[in-house]
Amino acid sequence: HAARNADAETYVQTNATAALAALANANATQRRQQFQHLMTQFADMDRIATYMVGRYSPQLRADQTLRRDWQIAFQDFAIATYEDQFENMSGAAIRVVGSEERTAGRDVVVDSQVRPPRGEPMRVQWRVLRSENGWKVTDIAVGRDGVWLGQIQQRQFLAQLDSNRGDIRALMTDLRGRTTAMRQRIMARS
Repeated sequence: HAARNADAETYVQTNATAALAALANANATQRRQQFQHLMTQFADMDRIATYMVGRYSPQLRADQTLRRDWQIAFQDFAIATYEDQFENMSGAAIRVVGSEERTAGRDVVVDSQVRPPRGEPMRVQWRVLRSENGWKVTDIAVGRDGVWLGQIQQRQFLAQLDSNRGDIRALMTDLRGRTTAMRQRIMARS
């Protein structure tokens, strides 16, 4: 068995607890602001955004404006997605149950149980990487099957990019529209 990493486990426990608590804020604008702040601190959004476009990422290195615009559009989309999907997790509790180091002290998968106010607890795994800035989440897997959400999202984005000749700006336009629709749904439920 690979070694556990108590530091990574504490990082996930502390930050996931704070993110779940932010979802309990009744004021939708404040909830979004708190959640956005926590997610940008907790997750390596720049790394994730670059990963999402896979083989098209050289465009981001070649054009700093495109890179910045993509990172903003992706981050807004990701945060709206998590807020929309996990809104029913308001009041949930998380308990870290273990971890496995993939690379000692640097790449760790933290295993947890999230217990919603209603329903069965679910397994959530967090892949965290350590850099000079500390730990950051780079992907999560939800459920017994442990399917990594970032990998699923990347396949969807790559299929869209493949169909539009790698046009990241077209993908951004689509994401902005989807983000707006999600935010409208979230506000309507508030």
